[in-house]
Amino acid sequence: MEDVLGFTGGEILHRRLIDHGVDHVFGHPKAGALALFRDVYKSPVIRVVPSRHERGAGHMAEGYAKATRRLGVVFVSTDPSSSNVISPMLDGLLDGTPMVVIRGQVPAAHETNAPKEGKSIERVGACMKWRARVQRLSELPGAIDAVFLHATGKKPGPALLDISSEIGEAFFDSQTLQELPSVSLMVEKVHGKACSAVSPIADPRHLYERIVHVAGMVNQSRHPVICAGKGVLASARGCKLLSKISEKAQIPVATTLLGLGSFDETREEALHMIGTHGAPYANCAIQNADLLIVIGARLDERAVGNADGFAPKALDWEGGGRGIVHFDIDASKLGKVIEPTEIILGDLSETLPVLLSLLTPVGDRVAWLDQIQGWKRLYTFDEPLSKAKHRPRPQQVMAELNRQTTPMKSSITVTTSVGQNQMWTSQHFRCTHPHSLITSGSLTTMGFGVPAAIGAKLALPDQQVIAVDGDASFCTTMEELMTALLHQIQIKVIVFNNGQHGILSHLEKEYGAKAGCDSQTGPDFDRLARSMGCQGQRCDRVEELPHAIYWLLRCRGPALLDVAISQVEMDAIAPNGTPMDTVAWT
Repeated sequence: MEDVLGFTGGEILHRRLIDHGVDHVFGHPKAGALALFRDVYKSPVIRVVPSRHERGAGHMAEGYAKATRRLGVVFVSTDPSSSNVISPMLDGLLDGTPMVVIRGQVPAAHETNAPKEGKSIERVGACMKWRARVQRLSELPGAIDAVFLHATGKKPGPALLDISSEIGEAFFDSQTLQELPSVSLMVEKVHGKACSAVSPIADPRHLYERIVHVAGMVNQSRHPVICAGKGVLASARGCKLLSKISEKAQIPVATTLLGLGSFDETREEALHMIGTHGAPYANCAIQNADLLIVIGARLDERAVGNADGFAPKALDWEGGGRGIVHFDIDASKLGKVIEPTEIILGDLSETLPVLLSLLTPVGDRVAWLDQIQGWKRLYTFDEPLSKAKHRPRPQQVMAELNRQTTPMKSSITVTTSVGQNQMWTSQHFRCTHPHSLITSGSLTTMGFGVPAAIGAKLALPDQQVIAVDGDASFCTTMEELMTALLHQIQIKVIVFNNGQHGILSHLEKEYGAKAGCDSQTGPDFDRLARSMGCQGQRCDRVEELPHAIYWLLRCRGPALLDVAISQVEMDAIAPNGTPMDTVAWT
C-alpha cells in the first residue's frame, strides 16, 4: 500500500483503473460525485465518454465488453437516477457480460433520503454478482481490485462499487495505511438446477476419462450436430477450436443467437441459428441428429421450446441415439430443462483441445452432410420481392447489407436492439467472425443497439459498426446519437420505420390489444439525425435501396439511414410449413 501514500482517493481510483487496463469509461455522474471522478476525467490515458442517460452508459459498456471480452466500466452517482443502470446491469448479469459500475455515494452527513436510497440499493442488488461499499479511504484499493476480479472471473457479470464521494479528496496518509482495510462484499449468485444425470468431476484424471468417453461417442456417431453458444465466444481459444473440431470430424455447426459469430456462417458446415426464428434446416438437423454436442450454450426454455420433443433421435437409445453432451464452464447452466447425457465441466480452451486430439477423421458422414445441404436448399430463407416504387421489405434491407459487406465482412460489426429487427438480422446477415453480431439475448432489452454500437466502435476502432434498429426501439435511446456526434464516434444506424411495434401489432388479432398496438407516429428519423448534426438519408422505394446502403457504408461520421419498410406479417419472419421446433435466444 506504500505506493498510494500522499494520493487522494480520486487519484487512487484513477491509478487503479489504469493498472487494470481500463482505457474507456462511460458515465453520467452528477455534481455530488465529481470530486471522486475528477482525476479520471482529466486522465491522459482513460477516455471518458459522458452519455445522455445512465441507461445509455450501461449499454455502451456492454457493447464495449461484448466486442472484446474486456471489462466495461460505468460511472454514475447515488441518487434516484442511478436506478437507470438497472436494465444494463440485469442484461449483463443474464448474458454474462463483464462490467463494473462505480457509483459515487452521497456523504453520510448529507443523506436526506435514506429510505429511498435503501430501496435503490435493494433494486440494484438483484442485478449484480458482487458489490463492495467503500466508506473509508483505506478500503478503496482493495475494493477496486476485488470488484474487477469478480466481474471478470470464470463466471463474468456486473459488479458494483459504491464509494463515498468525500473519499475523492481525502489523502492516503500513514495513519490510513495503518488501518486494516475491511472490504465488505455482497455476493449475488445465480443458482441453477444441478444436473442429476452425471455429476461434474473436478479431478483432472477423471475429467480426461470423461472426455475420452465423449470422443468415442463422437467417433461412433453417424449424424452428429454441434450447437455452439456464447461460451465459445467467451473462451480465449473457443472459436478456433470449434472450427478445427468441425473440420476434422466433419460435424455441422448450429448456433444460438448469442453464439452467432463463433463459427463462420459462409462455410458449408454452418447451420446458422436454431429456433423459432432461426433457420429451419438447423432445426431439422438437431431433430435428426443421433448425437448433439452442446458447447457453451444454455439449454433453457428459450433454447429448447418443447422439452419433450427436443432432439428425439439423439435420446432414442433403441434407435441408435448416442445422447446429448454438454461442454460448459458453469455448472449452474446445466440441466435446467434438458439433462445432458454427459457433462464436461471446465474452460473450453482447456477441454476442447483434449477432445480435438482424440477425434478421428471419418469418411462415412458424406450422406449426412449431403442431407444437410438438401435441407438448406429446401428450407432456405427466401428474399421477398417488391414491385418497383414500393417500399422495401426488411428482409431485402438485410440481404442487401449482407451482399454489399461480403467483400469486407472481417471489418463489419452489427449491433441490434430487440424485436423484429433482431430476427431479420440473424436470418439474413451472415456472421463470419467473433463480434460480428452484438445484441441483447437473455433480457431482450429494447434500445440496446445504438449505445452498444458506440461502445463497440470505441473498443474496435478499425471496425465498421452498424446498429440495426426498429423505430419503436430507436426512440428509447435515440438521444445517444448526440453522444456519437459530440465525440465523433463513427457509427452507422439503420432504422426500420413502419410506425408501429411490429411484434405487438402481430399479436393484436389474437389478443385484441388494439389500444396498445395502434400505429405510433414518429419523426422523420433522417431529418432528426440531421437536426443533431449527423448525416441522414431516407429510403422510400426498393429501387433506392442499393444506393442507400452504399451511401451508408461509405459516408464519414455518425450517419443514419431511415428505411420506410412495408408492413409485414410475422409469417415472413418464421416461414410457414417448415420445422420450427426449438427456440434459440440464449
